[in-house]
Amino acid sequence: MKNWPAKILFARLSTGTKMLLILSAAMLPLGFIALLTSLDMARSASAERETAAQITTAMYAAQADAVVNVGLDAVRSPVVSTQPADDLCTALARQARLNPSGRPPTALFDREGRKLCQSWGPSIPSIAASDPSVDHVWLDPEGRRFRFTSARGDASLRAEADIPVRAIALGGQRKEGLPLTRLSLRQGQSEVILIDRRLPNNDRDELLRLSQPVGDGRLAIIAEYRLAPARARTMLLVMLPILMWAAAAFTGWFIVNRLLLFPLAQLKQSIDAWQGAGGPLLLPRMTTPSHEIRDLTDSFAAVSTRIYQHERELEEGLARQTKLTREVHHRVKNNLQVVSSLINLHARGAEGAVADAYGAIQRRVDALAVVHRNHYAELEENRGVSMRALAGELAASLRASAPASAAGMPIALNMIDVNVTQDVAVPVAFLITEVVELLMHCNPQGSVLISLEATGEPERATLRIETVGLVGDTLGDYPGIGRFDRVVTGIARQFRSPLTQDLDAGRFEIQISILA
Repeated sequence: MKNWPAKILFARLSTGTKMLLILSAAMLPLGFIALLTSLDMARSASAERETAAQITTAMYAAQADAVVNVGLDAVRSPVVSTQPADDLCTALARQARLNPSGRPPTALFDREGRKLCQSWGPSIPSIAASDPSVDHVWLDPEGRRFRFTSARGDASLRAEADIPVRAIALGGQRKEGLPLTRLSLRQGQSEVILIDRRLPNNDRDELLRLSQPVGDGRLAIIAEYRLAPARARTMLLVMLPILMWAAAAFTGWFIVNRLLLFPLAQLKQSIDAWQGAGGPLLLPRMTTPSHEIRDLTDSFAAVSTRIYQHERELEEGLARQTKLTREVHHRVKNNLQVVSSLINLHARGAEGAVADAYGAIQRRVDALAVVHRNHYAELEENRGVSMRALAGELAASLRASAPASAAGMPIALNMIDVNVTQDVAVPVAFLITEVVELLMHCNPQGSVLISLEATGEPERATLRIETVGLVGDTLGDYPGIGRFDRVVTGIARQFRSPLTQDLDAGRFEIQISILA
């Protein structure tokens, strides 16, 4: 009974939390074992890397030893010989001629330090050794070279040689070792750097410095290796149990959420994204072992299929209706073209007033055809009729059917780019036709300007038709002015706006509705 409150508290936890606690407790011993194993492996890996660094340093020292031995052999060979100096010089010259790269440049000096000869290469200056009875090796930091000297016991002959430090073959570093940052040769205070790969922040890194003697202790080769920061390894080892606990938590989340709740979330997203008209409802493949979720998915799929089929039927009906509308517009356009052609044929055989009447009728039929053609062109996008295109085609038609007295009358346009409905486009076309025809009869030598300007209201524009060069009261004296006034007044009623007429100036102005 003492553990009863803890049992109640555990029972109130969610299934995911329970699984998290159980799996965490089960994984704790394994995590502790893994921690100890990682520590041992890290120590072993560190020891292996340090051993590899020692082997690499010994390899560099052996390569330097080989170069030093070559130099010492080059200076010892002449001095141990009992031949005269002239014979030795001849032998050095012959050797340099036959195999110049076989030995380094070697020079022979007498007791007073005068150079007797030199095998090849740059001139070798004399070096005064403190103890002529001992072979010497010097490191020249400025010239980056080794200097070798050896003398006979009676000091009657001394041999000297130079070898550049670049003769040391610096092979590739062992990949399993530590990164080499610096390699140098040192003799007392003299030092020649062979490799320097230090970065600006290397000073903060922990370095391993190893030293190996070269030339029987005459020199030393010093190598520096960069150690991996210990804190990184320590943090990784400390985080290892936490990572194992996270793996256990992920397992519990995967079982509870991934296999049960995630399929439901996928189903909800698919239903939210489905619009009904883009195709049947595409549901994700349910891999959950829960057959209830799979049955629910099948039910949604069946309902979406029925809705999609209904939408398809509506779309097909709309497509048939649109096709029918196009056919009607096409037939009306063809009929207007036939009527215009018949009027044109009859007008060719008429003269005088009859021909003028045919021309007036044809211009009005052409105006209606222009409106219909522009409306049909804009039908697909449903943006209305473009006033600029309508006025342009109408002006071209009026110039083509103008009376003989007004042939070639210029008609200029100054239109803002706006669209209007067909109910506005038809009376606009008739108004332009009536006014331009009147101006052709009254001022055949003048010109016409049709303009459309914006007003202060967003859906209103001012249509203005005016002529240039009108003389006297020509419009007022025109015999058909009364009929013209009745016609344009009737057309203006369709705009629900008054028509302003200035017969003296030949200007007609009215406001029309435009599409925003």
